[in-house]
Amino acid sequence: MVKFLNLVLSGSVTGAIYSIMASGLVLTYTTSGLFNFAHGAIAFTTAYLYYQLHSGLGVPIVPALLISVFLFAPLLGVALDRLLLRRLAKAPVYARIVGTIGLLVALPNLAKWLVVTIGINVLQLGLLGDAAVDQGARVPGIGPTPADVYHPLHGVALTSDQLAVFVVAALAAFGLWFMLGRTRVGLEMRAVVDSETLAGLRGVNAARTSATAWFLTTILAGLGGVLIAPLFSLNDSVFTLVVLGSLAAVVLGGMRSLPITFAGGLGVGIVQNLVAGYNELLPDDIANLTGLRSAVPYLLVLVLGLVIGRDRSRQAGSVADDRPPLDHRRGMSALRRRLPWAAATLALVVFSMGWIDVAHLQASSYAQTVIAQSLATGIIFLSFVVVTGIGGMVSLAQASFVTAGGFAAGWALNRDWHLNVPLIASHGHLNFVWAALIATLVAAALGALIALPATRLGAVYLAIWSLAAAFFLSLVPFAWDPIGKGQTGWTIPAPTLDVPGLNWLHHLLTRGGGHFDFSLLPDQILLFLMLFGLVTAMIHALGRSASGRAMLAARSSQVAAQAAGIRTNRVKIMIFALSAGIAGFGGVMLSTFSFAASNSTAPPLIGLFWLALAVMFGIRRPGGALLAGFALAAGTAIFHWFAADILPGGTVNQLVTSAYFVPLLSGLGAIGLAQEPDGILSMAGHQALRRRQARQRRASIAAVESAAHAGVVPDHELIHLDVVEVRQPEPDTALAVTGIVAGYGGVEVLHGVTIDLRPGRVVALLGANGAGKSTLCAVCAGLLAPTAGTVSLGGAGITALPAFQRARSGLLLAPEARGVFPGLTVEENLTILLGPPELRARAYDRFPALARRRRQAAGLLSGGEQQLLSLAPALIDPPAVLIADEPTLGLAPLATEEIMRAILELRDLGAAVLIVEERAENALQVADTLAFMELGTISWSGPRDEVDVEQLTAAYLGGTPSPS
Repeated sequence: MVKFLNLVLSGSVTGAIYSIMASGLVLTYTTSGLFNFAHGAIAFTTAYLYYQLHSGLGVPIVPALLISVFLFAPLLGVALDRLLLRRLAKAPVYARIVGTIGLLVALPNLAKWLVVTIGINVLQLGLLGDAAVDQGARVPGIGPTPADVYHPLHGVALTSDQLAVFVVAALAAFGLWFMLGRTRVGLEMRAVVDSETLAGLRGVNAARTSATAWFLTTILAGLGGVLIAPLFSLNDSVFTLVVLGSLAAVVLGGMRSLPITFAGGLGVGIVQNLVAGYNELLPDDIANLTGLRSAVPYLLVLVLGLVIGRDRSRQAGSVADDRPPLDHRRGMSALRRRLPWAAATLALVVFSMGWIDVAHLQASSYAQTVIAQSLATGIIFLSFVVVTGIGGMVSLAQASFVTAGGFAAGWALNRDWHLNVPLIASHGHLNFVWAALIATLVAAALGALIALPATRLGAVYLAIWSLAAAFFLSLVPFAWDPIGKGQTGWTIPAPTLDVPGLNWLHHLLTRGGGHFDFSLLPDQILLFLMLFGLVTAMIHALGRSASGRAMLAARSSQVAAQAAGIRTNRVKIMIFALSAGIAGFGGVMLSTFSFAASNSTAPPLIGLFWLALAVMFGIRRPGGALLAGFALAAGTAIFHWFAADILPGGTVNQLVTSAYFVPLLSGLGAIGLAQEPDGILSMAGHQALRRRQARQRRASIAAVESAAHAGVVPDHELIHLDVVEVRQPEPDTALAVTGIVAGYGGVEVLHGVTIDLRPGRVVALLGANGAGKSTLCAVCAGLLAPTAGTVSLGGAGITALPAFQRARSGLLLAPEARGVFPGLTVEENLTILLGPPELRARAYDRFPALARRRRQAAGLLSGGEQQLLSLAPALIDPPAVLIADEPTLGLAPLATEEIMRAILELRDLGAAVLIVEERAENALQVADTLAFMELGTISWSGPRDEVDVEQLTAAYLGGTPSPS
């Protein structure tokens, strides 16, 4: 019994650590939509600062704790939010994941670069540096040193450091749960995640809520880092592993429920300890697996992911899930596109083979080693081009496929097949080509197995699932001696090729005699370069094939692809398997380069660094994979050469040749280029393309205007030249829109629109689809910035104000797609929209249907009820201006009548109303004034009594009026 209690107690300490970290992950995800893979990096950086302050500079514990956790950590969070994370929150899902992985790589290396390279090596400040990281020096806790030991039960021990973890975990979980569910700032955070655009229309400052969320998240991460530093070694990889160990608790809580997440973290820690403590109860084959205890959290992620991790997001809409950027090379000939790469390849071969008899133009043995490793790694990076660049999915298991390929090749090459068949096996040993094929198929099969849940998991769950699978494989199957061959791994004998014609080619290329021997670096370079080209050609052929088009269609819009008859589930599995096969094949080449394949060849965390590099140099094209391979293998060597031969020596050399410098740049590059899938080299190309397009557009407009108007510039074009006088609206105007010019992506939609709204009056805006009605609503509400013109509310200019400030000033937009937060309950929606309890009580009295459903999620209401919920705040607390964009769209007749009565009631309360209606008869029932929009201009406006209804209706419907 004592053993059981000790295991439960010590497991609860580990579980409490998981709970702290998991709570931070849930807070980040529920308030910003970002799953922060860098949470452990933030925890490490804060703990690292605490260690340098306290143990290095002698700052007492309390001041060191306050400075690191409650000053540095929140400032770091606010800075990251403002500079990086707020922009990532609007990016595609894969870009968000890659961006936070870039932060995971960059942040610890930045901290160690600043402390070790600058603080110690350059400035000689006397800091401790990496003593706790490299030498395992103990980091003091926030309690007594040495820690006090308590005995709550006989034979059961608990230290003060462990007790601190318990207390902080419980307080953090309760505080976060209370904040998110019981405070207005928490509701605003959740509202921003539900719909940032709608939140702004309801007066919520998304920038402030995002900064608040990251402020709290980094405090939590920093506090967790300082608390767990005394219990583990101060190593960024260890901190990342602790956070990743908490993923099971995050998945158990559905990435949203803090109480379940907290309890799940405790449960994971206890189960992990009980498995280790009672492994004698397990079958011998399982009990003897050395990594089983560490693998328990990841195994739980795999199991829970199948049960809980289903993608429950709305699968509909007319907007593509992912829109690839324009190719900046379009219009170039094939020769112009390929010539730079052909020239670079030729230069690489000339340099590697030493064709030019000049010392500086011949590769040394070290340079040949770097080039060979770069090319082998480049083949691995091609797998990211397939899975992320083509498939739009994020796989964090590529390193496992590399290891699996190396193991399979090692097994096939070292096994005695008892065959002696030309071109297949010689003296029982399989030909290298067939071993590489077996390795590729094994890796592809493993990828297909991991990809099976991809048919039902969302993008974030898929990334978590693949990462958990990578750690489980590394800790259990790959660590099993029959598979991984222990620490030394499998020996990979280098192949040879002795064919008369090829021997002549070998002599021509390498200027050496004999045959191809791929244990030699020049021969390896030629082999890897040829194989990289073959895989690249296969990827290009895939992109042009029917299967490739199906992959791109599924990436762009899964719903549309399914509607077109594409089996997206099968496509996802095929992409994953193909990517895994390429990674496995690359693993064989990397093992050939190093002559061995072991479990340490490609550990799971290195796969995250690989992904950051792949994104930095371009994840859509094979050229980016080649550059990423050279950056990984040759980055440090290049900086050494650059610092030694070009830059001044001494300090500069120390800065750029630091072991932390290249990972730091790679992480920062991945963050900055997460939304630039063609990589760093294409940025200049896209900027040049945009400049060319702007010049061409101006020239085209000038030519068209000159031809169409005989040199006379029309009024809506005078607005572009800022020569139209800005009119003064009437004194009683509630909303005045003057000369608005606006559009999307260089396409002008509104051409000088002017319209006024007056208190107690309803203006109905009619027009065919595509006339620009919704665009005008977006400009009025602050969702779209005009290129010319002004908007004023109550006589005050609001053209430059963001949407949330316009909402607070009294302008309310009821958008076309129902202005409610579907993930929040009716009560929570009204709390956001109305605030004080007495106003919510009046809303329930006015709309009893909402009162009956106050605890129900708004997304589960009927369309009419959702529209009532959207309009209820306006009726209870009337705004100065209401803009209703298609308020009856998709509603039944009874619901439509109720919505129209509500608009009339709002008019009678003194609000100025602009209603955009697809049903002209509905608009005519409530409007005092009608305005007709055609091709981005107001073609007619006036009182309802002056409207020729037959002619207007015919024009609205696109028909021909009957003769009078």
